[in-house]
Amino acid sequence: MSKKKSSILIAGGGSTYTPSLVMMLIEDRERFPVSKIKFYDNDEQRQAVIAKACAIILAERAPEIEFSYSTGPKEAFTDVDIVMAQLRVGKYAMREQDEKIPFKYNVVGQETCGPGGLAYGLRSIGPVLELVDYMEKYSPDAWLLNYSNPAAVVAEATRRFRPNSKIINICDMPVCLEDIMARVMGLQDRKDFETSYFGLNHFGWWTSIKDHKGNDLLPKISAHVKKYGYTEQTQQGQHKETS
Repeated sequence: MSKKKSSILIAGGGSTYTPSLVMMLIEDRERFPVSKIKFYDNDEQRQAVIAKACAIILAERAPEIEFSYSTGPKEAFTDVDIVMAQLRVGKYAMREQDEKIPFKYNVVGQETCGPGGLAYGLRSIGPVLELVDYMEKYSPDAWLLNYSNPAAVVAEATRRFRPNSKIINICDMPVCLEDIMARVMGLQDRKDFETSYFGLNHFGWWTSIKDHKGNDLLPKISAHVKKYGYTEQTQQGQHKETS
């Protein structure tokens, strides 16, 4: 029996991360079949640039997937199964302020922690709740998969203000860092060890990292991070720049 094909809406379609999401959906479509990909953004010009590039990618690699983009909530949110939300309210101009202003007062300058994280969170809560309301109005059976930062603040806000809504809040930071740890240890991937982790978005701790034989990997990983940070002998990328 063939799997049901899903209709996906990427909210924040003008993000430079959007092509990566499209590529992921294309690569995994045998496991997770997709019938339609739609973009939604309130910045028409920015979204159009990204959308035209993604249209080429889809035409070349997955022409069977229907594609469209819109700045109209009704058009965008109608007939979707999953909304993937990746908003950056205030864009990078405000992220710069969130990260630089706290430094003037000798506190953490980060987009999800400290004063910057609080400011970003206050900007993000309303727009994310707006997405939830659009989804429930036009596609009441859909789920919202939220990547928008600051994830911990947004997750708590959606829990409090939309407690019965279909929302999953996630962040890939711990998974990405554990993949780096695995390569540093010479292991295949993060499934080759077991961890204990707790904390908030971008402000968490690993208290235990052991391989399946029970060997403690934390001292070696800690020594590597102390000397090199989360860098590898690979091409630079997100979360690995020396800055």
